[in-house]
Amino acid sequence: MAKMLYIGDLLGSKIVTSQGKKIGHVVDIKITPGHEHKVTVLVYGSPGWLFRWHVLHPFAEKFGLRFEPDSVPWDAVDRFEHLTITLKPGREPKRPNKQVFR
Repeated sequence: MAKMLYIGDLLGSKIVTSQGKKIGHVVDIKITPGHEHKVTVLVYGSPGWLFRWHVLHPFAEKFGLRFEPDSVPWDAVDRFEHLTITLKPGREPKRPNKQVFR
């Protein structure tokens, strides 16, 4: 049986690559809708706070930008131990802070 994880355990946890390089800390979590939720994405980094407070997109749109918070898909996670999330080899985020001009 898989170990039960709680949202409170993940929030604030450090995210590291498979080599131990720090990526950031989890500030928000995206989950599936429905009765039995599953984590799909971990949001991290400073812009992640703006995303969590629902001000990132309105703020970016004010300046003609579309801005996505830094994130990693849950399927990129290798393990979660001692408040540290370790990513699978080769699953490091490619391009953080994606800004797109309209």
